[in-house]
Amino acid sequence: MEGSEVQAWGLSISSAALTRVAKLARYEELGIIFAHSHPEGVADFSEQDDREEQRLLPFFQARVPDRMHGTLVLTQDSIRGRLYVPERTPADAVVVIGQRFRQWTSTSAEDPEPIYDRQVRAFGKEIQHVLKHLHVGIVGLGGTGSPLAEQLCRLGVGHLSFFDGDTLDPTNVNRVYGSAIADKDRAKVHIAKERLDAIGLGTKIDAHDEHITFETTARALRDCDITFGCTDKELPRAILTQLCLRYCIPVIDLGVLIDSQDGVISGVYGRVTTLIPGEACLFCRGRISAEGIRVEALSEVDRSAQVLDGYAPELQEPAPAVIPFTSATASAAVCEFLHRLTGFMGSERLSSEVLLAIDQSRIRTNRLQPREGCVCGDESFWGLGDCSPFLDMVWPTRTS
Repeated sequence: MEGSEVQAWGLSISSAALTRVAKLARYEELGIIFAHSHPEGVADFSEQDDREEQRLLPFFQARVPDRMHGTLVLTQDSIRGRLYVPERTPADAVVVIGQRFRQWTSTSAEDPEPIYDRQVRAFGKEIQHVLKHLHVGIVGLGGTGSPLAEQLCRLGVGHLSFFDGDTLDPTNVNRVYGSAIADKDRAKVHIAKERLDAIGLGTKIDAHDEHITFETTARALRDCDITFGCTDKELPRAILTQLCLRYCIPVIDLGVLIDSQDGVISGVYGRVTTLIPGEACLFCRGRISAEGIRVEALSEVDRSAQVLDGYAPELQEPAPAVIPFTSATASAAVCEFLHRLTGFMGSERLSSEVLLAIDQSRIRTNRLQPREGCVCGDESFWGLGDCSPFLDMVWPTRTS
């Protein structure tokens, strides 16, 4: 309009004001993410942002070289990001981890395929868009991992990665989805991939037929947005705990226990524990221990010798496993996953563990604070990223 004035607001920060931050980042070998908000503005970077980044990012790159830096702009309903690697490139997705798992992608939500109509009616097309762009890892493709994989695929998760070095034993067929007697000695991850590829939903599936106790396989977990732990071994659970803290990748850990003596069941228990930075980890909860990991790592010969010397518990028989119990626990984990995405259980539902007493038809929840002195409560580890050695752990070397 003639005679009117348009007043533009902007913020400019002196490079000198960021010297202390740059020094800290260089000392800690960290990247710098510069974040600011547009409370009532456009949900994208402005021309003023472009000008400021032309000054700030060269400063960051000069003071903290060989690290990835970036910027974020936040509005009431969205987050946009840029990374400098070293040239500026838009962030494909921004994931926010807290009581809710949120994701913003660089593409707008498209209309979901008609096959998902019924669940879109429940959660809306935005959630279907998020599911399509999520990369979910599953460690262990047995009694809980295989039904979990099938449910996530049918929900429309766009990318799944499977991690399991075991092959199918005929005794697994009674609870491993998609398996058959003829699959004896085939890798469980390949059985699962073949099964889900045949559904035809277009889910991208990566099958890692090696345990995550090998460094090269464990490193692939960094690419996942969320990971499910479906193993009954303690060392892989310890690895997932470290992954959660150092890369802010949520881990939903599952466990099933059947108390049975001489064919008589006295209790059936399922557990779903959600691990995020700031919540009690599996060590705090007594689900895993350093001693348990030590004993688990022993060879059968060494463990038998330590049993005789009183330094290790007796070798146990394989634990009972029944398909409705393992499947129920897997379904509870998927419900927890959906709650973290949508909040459908209500804003007051803040628990980080779900306990199923299946034989009693009871469900209870809890939330614990990190134990004093435990690494999961140390904020300096949160989102720390790569270190040497990887995850500060000692990894086995291959001999062949």
